Amino acid sequence: MPRNFLSRSSLWVNSSPTLQFRNLVPAAFHIVTVTLISMSLVQVPWFVIKGGVCSPYLSIGQFFSFGYINDDTHNLAYCITGTIVNLMRTIILFLFMAIIFSLAGFFMDILVPKNIVYKIFRKYAVPGTGTVFWITAIICICYYVTILLEESLENTYPEIDTSVTYGYGFYLIASAGGIALIGTFCTVIVMQAAESSRNDERCLINRYSDNIETFDSPTPPPSYSIPPPPYAP
Repeated sequence: MPRNFLSRSSLWVNSSPTLQFRNLVPAAFHIVTVTLISMSLVQVPWFVIKGGVCSPYLSIGQFFSFGYINDDTHNLAYCITGTIVNLMRTIILFLFMAIIFSLAGFFMDILVPKNIVYKIFRKYAVPGTGTVFWITAIICICYYVTILLEESLENTYPEIDTSVTYGYGFYLIASAGGIALIGTFCTVIVMQAAESSRNDERCLINRYSDNIETFDSPTPPPSYSIPPPPYAP
């Protein structure tokens, strides 16, 4: 039932000649994904450190200014090691890759390129799948960063009760992953519905290809041979 509803909705959105073959709903999901990822790049906490021993939170913006740090280096102001810094820089790289893939999917859905490679990418939702992959990798790295932060706090402040939790930035990127996944699903549904519609039309044409002249025959219908009834006052 939900699959049929999405198919009918997608065909209704794309029924207009000016909007034909444009996946407007998946394009909207792509732009929402880009917005959420961009919001996570500002000064919002990704990891919240409780215990009052160092910086109360870590954000992505803090790691744009870090210089080269060895893996064995320990920063007491942020309770981080060089490994954590390198992982956070990897998260930044993956965030920009997710933005690039989402923008590529948005422009493919809106501009509808004619190149065969672009058509294949669009048909199988390659940009959306790539976005989901990058965000999944980011979430896995975030889980590993929390483990390293907890180990760093235990080794540096063993007598103090500390804890590490996720902040708003992590939940923004997790929401972006969910939106990207829904957008990818919608893209596949729309493309399958459009392909099924084209196949039905092709089958109808092939079925009547031998007698196609019967549809546009210029021969007028035969005249009636029965004379009209006599006039009766």
